[in-house]
Amino acid sequence: MLILDGSVLWHGSLNLLVNKGPSDLMMRLTDPVACERVGRVIERARKERAAWNPRTTGKGKTGVGDGTGEGRLYLDVPYAEKDETKKQLGARWDSGRRKWYVDAGKVSREQAARWLPS
Repeated sequence: MLILDGSVLWHGSLNLLVNKGPSDLMMRLTDPVACERVGRVIERARKERAAWNPRTTGKGKTGVGDGTGEGRLYLDVPYAEKDETKKQLGARWDSGRRKWYVDAGKVSREQAARWLPS
């Protein structure tokens, strides 16, 4: 699916970047209401754990300088949103760093985008 400018919705089996063959099918809708509904569905859909996680290497350790460490993705969570973050993402408190974090292998950057450091 692809939503353009909140008014054009492309939906189908075609990889928009690579045309593989005649069996690919795409449908184009020009309906802002449909775009809004599909956007809500996509936003609310729970993403399952990825089969391969490019953020981790070796024994689950992640890179330096990308907001992660030891398999953790650190977040900037305002106090008023801490309960919501715990409920939605299973966030935990790291008392040493004084920051909230999630397991980088279980929570994607897309799911945590609202609380990722700028």
